Amino acid sequence: MTISGAETRSRILEAAWELVGERGSTNGVTVAEIAAAAGVSRQLVYFHFENRAGLLAAMARHHDVASGFAERVAACGELPPAKGLEELVRAWLGYIPEILPVARALEAAEISGEEGGAAWRDRMGSLWKVFRDAVGRVEKDGQLAEGWTVRTAADWVWARSHLDTWQHLVVECGWSSEDYEEQTVRSILAEVLSSPG
Repeated sequence: MTISGAETRSRILEAAWELVGERGSTNGVTVAEIAAAAGVSRQLVYFHFENRAGLLAAMARHHDVASGFAERVAACGELPPAKGLEELVRAWLGYIPEILPVARALEAAEISGEEGGAAWRDRMGSLWKVFRDAVGRVEKDGQLAEGWTVRTAADWVWARSHLDTWQHLVVECGWSSEDYEEQTVRSILAEVLSSPG
């Protein structure tokens, strides 16, 4: 792919992110609208992305990279296992406010059976795997608390740090993002580590 092709692809993905975020829904955000917002033709959008579902999945992955979240996640794998898990949870919790409108739109598409649902499954499945890998490192290091398997601990970490929990406590109950992060991290580490730091 040429540099101009990469720039065009990036412009399309950023336009899609903005439209979905503004509307709070993938429903009604058409390829034609995304193309117009990016200043390209519909055909060029389809040249870069097989279909609308592929475009929405690529949009979410692109934002992970452009925002620096993907880099922060990768850096967690370089830390000692327990610290890596802690920093991974912190990175994710810090990212939630930034992605919440688009994440909610993709989640709604999943519930209603729209194409955006594939993007939701792609992103959430990928994130769960990152948590599983981090917990796997903890287990190999002998620090996984008794009674947990890698799978159940990853499920637990994922559930405890889920968008729904963030929205309930921060948006609906009025917790600060900082308080939510500290309480969640402290609780997760106490539950899944054999010797939390």
